[in-house]
Amino acid sequence: MAKLHIHPVGLVLIFFGFLVWVVALGGVAATTHYCLGSGVTGNESGVSYCSRTYQLEWWSIMFQFFLLVVMLVTCFLNAFERARFIYLTYLALVTSLLTITSRNFITATVLSFYNNNGVIDIKDTKQSANNAAAAGAIMSCITDYALIIFIGLGASAQQQATLAMSAPEQKYAPSNF
Repeated sequence: MAKLHIHPVGLVLIFFGFLVWVVALGGVAATTHYCLGSGVTGNESGVSYCSRTYQLEWWSIMFQFFLLVVMLVTCFLNAFERARFIYLTYLALVTSLLTITSRNFITATVLSFYNNNGVIDIKDTKQSANNAAAAGAIMSCITDYALIIFIGLGASAQQQATLAMSAPEQKYAPSNF
């Protein structure tokens, strides 16, 4: 059986990250689907407009997925301990991208609400898709913040343990004055 090289809490956070990633993926996919079906006016085609509009959101969601996959795979290898600082850097990057993504979807939800003249339409699929995408992105950010704290504390504890073992113990020496 493979030896786990991360605390079980970290593994639970990674699995929770996959769950909220599915919510974010569904929201982005539904929003993109709605965009493609809505028909865009002007000289630009619907595919071109939608791909340009939701480009950052798709990159952010896929970056989150690949980071979680790599973290999960290295949980069972010795590579996780060596890659802690890389994970912290990539988690910071993807969290900032997901924060921008959530802001974009929240703004789209508010604009959709005001375009309906303040009337909430339960069957409004665009607003539901934006809400799902925003919720998924926000929950992904929260999960990433928890992973940053968890992995960061593990990295600092590992460094302190290494320094404590390598540094000679110094005792108090009284002054000769």
